[in-house]
Amino acid sequence: MNTRWTRRIGAAVAAATVMLGVAACGSDSDSTDTTAGASASADAGQFPVTVSGKFGESTVEAQPTRAVPLSPQDADILLSLGVTPIAFPVDAQNRAATGGTGIWPWQKEALGGQSVETLDMDTGADSIAEKLAVLQPDIIVSTGFWGLDQSNFDQLNTQAPVVHFDTKANGEPWQNSTRKVAAALGIPDKAESVIADAEKNLQAAKDANPSIAGKVYNAVIGDTGGQLSVLASDERGIGQFLTSLGLVLSPYATSLPVDADGRGILSYENIGNMNADVEFVVSPTGDMSYLTKFEAWNALPAVQKGAVVSLARNTGLPNAIGFPSAISLAWATDQVMPLIVDAVAKSNAG
Repeated sequence: MNTRWTRRIGAAVAAATVMLGVAACGSDSDSTDTTAGASASADAGQFPVTVSGKFGESTVEAQPTRAVPLSPQDADILLSLGVTPIAFPVDAQNRAATGGTGIWPWQKEALGGQSVETLDMDTGADSIAEKLAVLQPDIIVSTGFWGLDQSNFDQLNTQAPVVHFDTKANGEPWQNSTRKVAAALGIPDKAESVIADAEKNLQAAKDANPSIAGKVYNAVIGDTGGQLSVLASDERGIGQFLTSLGLVLSPYATSLPVDADGRGILSYENIGNMNADVEFVVSPTGDMSYLTKFEAWNALPAVQKGAVVSLARNTGLPNAIGFPSAISLAWATDQVMPLIVDAVAKSNAG
């Protein structure tokens, strides 16, 4: 049912990539032609463009054709705007979840089989400048890179304009980050089109599945070894996605104390308070033993009814909705909506 939405966004991205992405991957010998093609997709009057962020301002003098993202979400944003990065950031975590490629399924769909170079991020932020010197980008996108600090920004910004976050990595709604990146690329109208299509698709999914509207949910993100991390807000990431589909985060979850990253802190003895119509569980591979060892968890009505949705990291789902973009949300909606509908049906059956 939702596959058509993914195809529509994927087709749009693929079409745009023909115009913009080729320029990003072109060799020196074809730079003249591809740059002309890229410029045709932007308003020359947009430049120079100055964008600001937590660590300072960056000015883009002319339309970029060689973009490097420093996080997978930044790569998503570029792809959604029709720009193929000259290298994809990968680390041990997303390699483990993607069979070693470091490229998420929704990114593969957007690339349409095109091979890409990867940028190893495991070596730390301090070595990034050296790697980027080799890649020679003309814009660096870092709205979701946790390793960016003032020192890194100052160094990288001398190599190429750095488009980054206002408060912290992944600290703003994906729509805001998409708009900022699009402005730096000289294609602000493209951002509005991409955002409108993605939001329309989410609304269509919600409208097509009225049974889930108003159902209360909780989401357990992980075990920190002494307490659980749970979703405590519906303003970003997983919460924003589930709320957009019509689900409602439990009042208990929103009352919890939070850590520095905004995750709710739940002590083991309070697991029984996590009652909801549907429980979401994030785990590395779908193994929920870190929860099923607690009788209080097993006694929750939703758990007893089987109204539990597993979000295993090796499926890509937690990253697709926890670090959202227009293309990851389209893919995730197709994947997770049947699971939610099934869980709600089990919840109602009791």
